[in-house]
Amino acid sequence: MNEALHSHLERAAESFARQEEEEAFGAVLDAWRECRAPELVLFAQEFEARLDSKQSGRQGESAAARRAARDLAGRLGAQGNPREVEAQLDALIGFLPDPRFIPGLLAIARLPLAQEPQRVSKLCAALRHVGPPFDVGPLEALDARMRSEAWASAARLSFVIRLGRDWVPRELDAEARELLAALRETLRVREEQESRSASIREQWLPRVYANPEDDGVRLVLADQLLETGDPLGEFIVLQCAPTPDEARIGELLATHVRSWELPLGDHIERGATRFERGLPVAVRMSREAARLIPTEPGPAWSTVREIDWAAVHWSAAHAQWLAHPHLRGVTRMRRVDLFWARLMGQPPSVRRLEVCGPVGPRVSGAQAPADVFDRLAQLPSLSWLELRDAHVDDVSLFASSMLATKLARFDATRKDRWTLTVCPGAEVPIEVTLLSARAVEVFVRVLRAAEGFGTRGLRVRCEHKLDATSLEALRRAASGFSRVEWG
Repeated sequence: MNEALHSHLERAAESFARQEEEEAFGAVLDAWRECRAPELVLFAQEFEARLDSKQSGRQGESAAARRAARDLAGRLGAQGNPREVEAQLDALIGFLPDPRFIPGLLAIARLPLAQEPQRVSKLCAALRHVGPPFDVGPLEALDARMRSEAWASAARLSFVIRLGRDWVPRELDAEARELLAALRETLRVREEQESRSASIREQWLPRVYANPEDDGVRLVLADQLLETGDPLGEFIVLQCAPTPDEARIGELLATHVRSWELPLGDHIERGATRFERGLPVAVRMSREAARLIPTEPGPAWSTVREIDWAAVHWSAAHAQWLAHPHLRGVTRMRRVDLFWARLMGQPPSVRRLEVCGPVGPRVSGAQAPADVFDRLAQLPSLSWLELRDAHVDDVSLFASSMLATKLARFDATRKDRWTLTVCPGAEVPIEVTLLSARAVEVFVRVLRAAEGFGTRGLRVRCEHKLDATSLEALRRAASGFSRVEWG
């Protein structure tokens, strides 16, 4: 037993040192299963209280399993109908033995419905699965309430009562006590460091958010965090360095990205955030964001410059959310659903917008409103529009819109078929690329539609070799331009 117990406690310490606190908690529970000492139960309770208060929102299998076990433990013994109680007892067998289940199981034993033979049998199976130590008093009281004819269930209950009564607690040996004491001290030191770091962040982060382009303020914050051992301080310094240590940056992100994303709230996809100069600059909204009423974006959003909406269908509530002052720094919006792009407000500072089309005729389904480009022309700072999954008719629609006269760049793309880029100020303002030899016919239409942007200059690229007939078709389609470059 001792060797396995020591191994679990050492694993808990190693996981804690790597900031993998959910895994450390699991190792502590493994240590309890090995010897079931009261000291381990108390430490596990303290540890879980820390996880619940400080790391809510953590994701991953370990965190999900811990929360599922905690939630079941909280439901055990609550007043419910017999079917619910039986379902809870059945579900418990699917979890590893856990001391958190014991109070709930004893609470079930006190319920009037517990004396039915079938529920007694399920309760006994659950108690045998979890194992001692547990108070036998509620079980003895249940035994006294049982009917004499339920002899089979009574026998199972008597066995469990003897199991609890005869159990002798095992004491931790000297090495286990030393390992547990070291764990407690490590946790205490970390909590002290976190308390000092929290005070520093409270003082300096508002200044960073108020001046997001000022590296000097960030580096003052970083210096003070470094004194407390806060890894965010090192991360800021590394990302602000002229030659960043990308390997070390990757290590810090792998360990801390989840906790550094927490101030952004519940609407982002965890692990997809991009950081620059130590703080978030680009986020991806989660698919669930469309089904949730967005909470007010906190000050941590002040450093965000790019939002990827992943084609999430917005609501009117999102329009209000986007207008919040904390989003004034957002300059790029990606993968915005085209239908919502014309209806929703955008942060006034957005300069680059990517929308998912098409605007023109679709293969199936309704056509998007044709005034979408004119609606987007109302965005005061917009200078670059990217249209993904475009239809060839979108080129003509855009060329004739008010937006075409305003933008510095327009990109339209049909995946694996063709791309078009229009930069009115460039020496060659229009560039088109054929991505598939099978899309020549459609590409001819794109070339002709591109004349709507002017005929001063055109660059044509083909990623695949074309036959003579196809090349001649492209040359005729491009003949309206005064200058044509072939790549």
